[in-house]
Amino acid sequence: MHKSQESDIIRNIRSWHPVVKNDWWIKFSVYKDQVLLFVVSTMTGETVVRYFNDEDEACEYINYILNQDAKRRLPNT
Repeated sequence: MHKSQESDIIRNIRSWHPVVKNDWWIKFSVYKDQVLLFVVSTMTGETVVRYFNDEDEACEYINYILNQDAKRRLPNT
């Protein structure tokens, strides 16, 4: 990676500590206008990685996940 790319990433990334809620582990990061979302069931280990171009859509997806049973596989994610 070039120094200019590294500098761009450092300047433009925002990341938050993961949280656990309703047996889901959630990690949310933003790079420029792209949202990267990691979701892991603490019960099954099922992992979902999603990119979004809109933070509101990412938040809607988080709300969807939080309403799912972490002991069961997600339907068609």
